[in-house]
Amino acid sequence: MTPVLAQQGLALALGIPIVALGVLAISMLIGHPPAERRVHQLVATAMTSSLILATGLLLYVLVTGQAVVVSLGTPIAVRGYHFDIVFAADLAGSTYLWLDLLLCGLISAFSERYLHQEPGYHRFFVLMLAFAVGVAIIAVAGGLDLLFAGWEIVGLASALLIAFFWERRAPVENGLRAFATYRFTDLGLLLGIVALHQETGAASLESLGSLSASSALLVGGLLVFGAMGKGAIFPFTPWLPRAMEGPTPSSAIFYGALSIHASPFLLLRVHDVLEASPLLAAAVVALGLVTAAHASMVGRVQTDIKSALGYASVAQVGLIWIWIGLGFTHLALAHIVGHAILRTWQLLRSPSLFLERRAIVFALADHPGKTGWFFELVIPAVARRSLYRLALERWYLEAFWSGTIRVLTAPLRVVDRLDRRWAAVFEPAPTTEDAPAALPAEGVEVHGR
Repeated sequence: MTPVLAQQGLALALGIPIVALGVLAISMLIGHPPAERRVHQLVATAMTSSLILATGLLLYVLVTGQAVVVSLGTPIAVRGYHFDIVFAADLAGSTYLWLDLLLCGLISAFSERYLHQEPGYHRFFVLMLAFAVGVAIIAVAGGLDLLFAGWEIVGLASALLIAFFWERRAPVENGLRAFATYRFTDLGLLLGIVALHQETGAASLESLGSLSASSALLVGGLLVFGAMGKGAIFPFTPWLPRAMEGPTPSSAIFYGALSIHASPFLLLRVHDVLEASPLLAAAVVALGLVTAAHASMVGRVQTDIKSALGYASVAQVGLIWIWIGLGFTHLALAHIVGHAILRTWQLLRSPSLFLERRAIVFALADHPGKTGWFFELVIPAVARRSLYRLALERWYLEAFWSGTIRVLTAPLRVVDRLDRRWAAVFEPAPTTEDAPAALPAEGVEVHGR
């Protein structure tokens, strides 16, 4: 494969899902969504074609050791700032792009029957394609400002899929909680990009290597904070079990595979600032240790399989943060790929957990042995009870963040009440003419029909 063919392959691997997303979204907007079979054919064709191209791109990068760069120009240039649309597929980027298209294609095929005749069938696949495009942009973005665009697409698709069953109150509230966490931590990523541009005059990944130690600590600290939200890094863990309100396929692809691993992938992209600031690298290791300990402990007392697997994912992401902080970037990349594939498989088979457990019990002619028995040998009984209570309360992070949100939103609730009272002064009182007409009872004949 020549460099030109590699560039064309990268452009097509990105462009095909975007075209499929546009076709499906426009058909829904004009009120003529295609049949389920056509949706499946469109998505399957797009994902398969892009996966083949991404596989060839990954092989090219592995064989040649050279990054594939595609530049689409500079659409925005304002007073010293220029937004460059540049895609660069190095080893990490091409690997994550391949993983994105592989798992999104798998989830799309699984969801074709899983969501058959679901009222939100078309909406699910629009959001799934948007998510695939967002992750692809994160994977091969040549600059942090372009990466931020993909980062926001992923966050929005994530929140909307958590609230997929919007007829119930809980999914909507949990989607808003996850979206609020994303918004709060994304502020760090945005400020880090602005600070990088102020220091170097550019937001490209290459400009990170020119930062001084003090600037690397500032910019890197903001970028690390920005990565904490999507990775559910301590203390931003509580949103993740809430995110399991969405359909199982979206839970698998988001919180078992790609979305949650966007956090350590961002650290891989900005690893130059960690090398320039040992203090920041130590902070990444410490955050990873605390997150892994917290998620492992809390995950052991969960009573539903999706929450248990969610906390298991967080624990593994904590370990990946440790590898990155210690400088083991290739190990971290391999860990991301292996864990994403394993966790996707586990979440997809989670609905059949009881059937599989019964099969195991039948095969063993007995119940499987309990796990964690070694804790009883090394931890005193009094300490075990205290730790168990701490794990049940999820280290009281839920209570902390719920109280914090109530305090922060109290002024907004006061303003809302005042606004309603003020509006009531000018709004006319409702009359019987404004009331909707009552529907006829069943079985009563209505003339004119």
